Amino acid sequence: MRKINLVRVAMETEVLLSIAKSIKTPAYVFDKKSFFEKALNTKKIVGDEIAICYSIKANPFLIDKYYQPTDLFEKFEVCSIGELRICISSGIPAEMILYSGVNKNINELNEAYTYGVRLFTIESFNHLSYINQMGSRYEEPLPVLIRISADTQFGMDEKDVISIIKDRDQYQYIDIIGIHYFTGTQKKGYSSIIQELKYLRAFCENVNELYNFKIRNIEYGLGLGVEYFEGQKQGANTIDEVVQELRDLSAVTKLTIEMGRYFAGNCGYYFTKVVDCKVNNGTSYAIVDGGMNQLHYDGQVKSMKVPLHKHLKMTPGKLSTQTKKWTICGSICSTEDIICRDVEYQDLKEEDMLVFLNCGAYSFMEAMSTFLSREMPQIWACNSGRDLELMREFICTDTMNCRR
Repeated sequence: MRKINLVRVAMETEVLLSIAKSIKTPAYVFDKKSFFEKALNTKKIVGDEIAICYSIKANPFLIDKYYQPTDLFEKFEVCSIGELRICISSGIPAEMILYSGVNKNINELNEAYTYGVRLFTIESFNHLSYINQMGSRYEEPLPVLIRISADTQFGMDEKDVISIIKDRDQYQYIDIIGIHYFTGTQKKGYSSIIQELKYLRAFCENVNELYNFKIRNIEYGLGLGVEYFEGQKQGANTIDEVVQELRDLSAVTKLTIEMGRYFAGNCGYYFTKVVDCKVNNGTSYAIVDGGMNQLHYDGQVKSMKVPLHKHLKMTPGKLSTQTKKWTICGSICSTEDIICRDVEYQDLKEEDMLVFLNCGAYSFMEAMSTFLSREMPQIWACNSGRDLELMREFICTDTMNCRR
């Protein structure tokens, strides 16, 4: 028998209830205070010698100018021209932007350069050529970080990275200031992070000894995780466990740690209302006005895991002491649209609200938001439940799913 766990969250039930009464559903709510505190606490732990970078793909809404994100981070990683334009509209200074990612073309690079961006990653020899050409055009050597591949499509073979460093005089308008390294997110343990930090330190020492080249900067993505499900085994989700190894690496190079999920994950809430309750062949189903098209967690497979969430009673009256098992389904016409299955609630009824936690990173963007041509949810910002601010209205998607 599976029961909902009364988890401790940043916002208490009373605050969530107050928000639920103030908004229409479905809706995402991002808690500014939680985001601030995670970034500030991280900075406090690692110290001033290590810079922190927010990867905005985790949640672009969190770099809205009203969040004052430049007070929290030294850098912002963008991986597309669209993300760059979000930074521009949000007032992120060009000198704080790292333009990263695969599939860079010369027009996008020029747009970034025109805005004032002067730090780029190199993920291929094509990128190397494009940036060298751009530097030649503007007669300015451009700072770059070469990304070392971790057996994925990203970055370049270590031997190719070394060959570029070895032959660096051939690239007149490339200023290789360092290395970019990221192997994946939601790491299950700290040992892999510690191994990677040791590898990066050894890499710095080797290229200095063999090629008389100093790695001045390393941008490193730790891949720390966020807890999403009931009974989830603890993974690598706190920076305290690796802070000494981070400091060891920062002793030999300027280190920037880059994360998105770790900073944003816990600040997000997804509110959805129960609109229908019924029993089919002995199974109690509750239909909510949201669904799998708006909520996605890394590791979620066919409702086999129960996301951390809370049940809010929205109508006054005495609660029944009995609990009952329910399967929670969304509004998408698919048998796959099951958010969680066989979960016990106390007196679940229509008009009640379910609030899904820790969906501040990726969740709302990875879901199939235009499926069935339903509206995309509102997005709100708050400060631990106070001063609610509408950041995005409902968006009709029918115009996206037909010939124009």
